Amino acid sequence: MKLTFISDTHSLHDRMPPLGSGDVLVHCGDFTGRGDLFDVENFAEFMMVQDFTHIIVIAGNHDWCFENEFREEAETCLRDSGLIYLNDSGVEIDGVKFWGSPVQPEFMNWAFNRRRGASIRHHWDKIPDGIDVLITHGPARGVLDRCENGFPAGCDDLLATIQRIKPSIHASGHIHEAYGVLEVDGMVFINACILDERYRVRNAPVEVEI
Repeated sequence: MKLTFISDTHSLHDRMPPLGSGDVLVHCGDFTGRGDLFDVENFAEFMMVQDFTHIIVIAGNHDWCFENEFREEAETCLRDSGLIYLNDSGVEIDGVKFWGSPVQPEFMNWAFNRRRGASIRHHWDKIPDGIDVLITHGPARGVLDRCENGFPAGCDDLLATIQRIKPSIHASGHIHEAYGVLEVDGMVFINACILDERYRVRNAPVEVEI
């Protein structure tokens, strides 16, 4: 199965180079600029014509309409476009189990912020064993999570959860300057941010076989 990961396109998806084709395209959140419904509709139109058998999407901290009063309309827009939207939920495709969550440790006043500790652990505790591909908007602590100033912004409790469930792949975004791929203890970690820290389209989609 060929998987392609992108993240943090912030309504600039039409400026990316062609995504090619494959079995599953995954967007790890922040596909809008400020999370209005027009941006969601534009994104959905773009994604639904990509040459992938399945497309999985989670929201991120910029995607406000997935956590406010427009949530139902926003989710329906993605699903009516044939996209698989995950929010603390999972899907199985050809025997491969995916799980997605939009939450990340509290960072200014953005969507899907959760306090470190019990508040965010509540979400990670929902992740069952046996997940092959874990998709979260924010990274785990110490793995592709360093901000431009060197601060590791990832989540400690997410890291502990990953060590428990041991997925084959953990994909995230959120920290633009930490784009890359890293293998740790047999697991592949991906930060798939397409935009760099200055919100310029700079990085390539990440392709992985599973």
